[in-house]
Amino acid sequence: MLQALTRDTVIGMPPPRYVALGAAYLAAYVALDWLSFVDPLSAFGITPWNPTTGVSIALVLIFGRSFIPWLFLAPLVADGLLRQFPLPLGAEVSVVLIIGGTYSAAAWFLTRENGPFSGALQLRQDLIWLLGTAAVAAAVAATVCVTLLAMMSIISVDQIGRGILGWWVGDMIGITVMTPFLLFLFAGRTILPHSAELLLPFAVMVGALFLIFGTATSNPSQLFYLLFLPVIWIAVRFGLEAVTGALVVTQVLLITAIQLTGHSGVSITALQTMLLALALTGLIVGALVTEQRNTQRELWLHREALGRASRVGALGALAAAIAHEINQPLAAIGNYARVGRQNLKRDVVDQAAAVRTTEQIIEQVDRAAAVIRWLRDFIGAGSSRFEVVSVPDLVRRAESVCRADLEEHGITLDTIVPRDLPNVCVDRLQIEQVVTNLVKNASEAIMASCIADGKIQIEVADDGQVFIVISVIDNGPGFEPVLLERPISPFTTTKPDGMGLGLSLSRSIIQSHGGRLKLGGNTAGARVSFTLPKVGKEAKSTTT
Repeated sequence: MLQALTRDTVIGMPPPRYVALGAAYLAAYVALDWLSFVDPLSAFGITPWNPTTGVSIALVLIFGRSFIPWLFLAPLVADGLLRQFPLPLGAEVSVVLIIGGTYSAAAWFLTRENGPFSGALQLRQDLIWLLGTAAVAAAVAATVCVTLLAMMSIISVDQIGRGILGWWVGDMIGITVMTPFLLFLFAGRTILPHSAELLLPFAVMVGALFLIFGTATSNPSQLFYLLFLPVIWIAVRFGLEAVTGALVVTQVLLITAIQLTGHSGVSITALQTMLLALALTGLIVGALVTEQRNTQRELWLHREALGRASRVGALGALAAAIAHEINQPLAAIGNYARVGRQNLKRDVVDQAAAVRTTEQIIEQVDRAAAVIRWLRDFIGAGSSRFEVVSVPDLVRRAESVCRADLEEHGITLDTIVPRDLPNVCVDRLQIEQVVTNLVKNASEAIMASCIADGKIQIEVADDGQVFIVISVIDNGPGFEPVLLERPISPFTTTKPDGMGLGLSLSRSIIQSHGGRLKLGGNTAGARVSFTLPKVGKEAKSTTT
């Protein structure tokens, strides 16, 4: 945070630079005290604008607690140079100690470790803590000092109320206007952006001050509300940083107008009280706007992060899907290759079996290549190749892919396919992959349960309406009840080494064909069924 960084800088600063910084602060304090000595209540200088207080707190927040001793020295130097110590020495020292001690305590409170306040003023709560602490400190300093001056007969008793109000308003104006401005300035933040739009609200501000002091000779404060328009305009359009600059300009222009017009009958304290309300309004609106923009930026960054995570997840799921789809033909190729190797090791090679095994290997290689082409086309164009196919041919091709692997593990595969079934319009490769995947899942469940006489059956039926129903039935352990009660979701699997993508991908493929996939069965076996819409003889091959 800002205060933590600058505090370390001051602590580690060489003494000459530390003294030079303090001397610059003293010079600025004296200059601001001289410029702001407007409408004093007494020779001591209870004025309705004390920018020195805002500068002092800002520098402690910026450069850390090591800067606090200068807060006690600066008022003495300014009183000595500008007013030749108008108070008795005891009163002078007492007032300086009260002012320095009160605001040092406020700065100490704001800069405490793990406190809720941040000098960067990034959040609305930072501004609330700053202004709330300042209000309490200013009230304490004003009440104690003015009461002390009255007790020492430096001001009359009837001036106590005006003195406390003027002192409090002056300090609050100084803190409200100067402290946020300096915090942003020293942090390198852009106060007033280079925008032609800013010229218009500042022109309105000058025009409002001209109307206040140029036309209302008796009561300038009655038109003071005109200043709210440009300040709130800047706060809404440009945020907290810009409105702090606008408030400094407004304060300087107001004091300048008072000095130039010579309105001796005007209550400067009343004007400053209204300016305090204006400053608080502007800061609160600016803080809300800045906080909203920060929130929007964080949401945008969050959406970007979610998008990146989604893309990474999609790539992971895609890689898993490719591995899942390619695994089946590769496993079949391995099985056929082992059969061929056993044939070649025999004394008498069965050439017919060798040719048949080679053809089966070639068929599975072509199938793997087709899967890769389908995935490439689907990813590149998001399309599927639909064609009218016969259901028996569809089942037969999927059966040929799985049979060799099932026979190796002693699992029987049967098919029940009625004759004269209507055709279906599908992406042949996708539906074959679904059937193959369901059969493979069934075989793995049977093998995992060590069932000696494993059986799998592919059953096809016409529902008598608009769908063909294809079911894969096994005599394995069946599905867990929880899987039957909830929708199929990705990455859900009962296999120790499963990726949980098979059923989810199958469901997505069937849904894209206008059908539904359903889980069923019991502890005596599992049943997975899916539907495909029937088509008439007039249907033709299409691409979607």
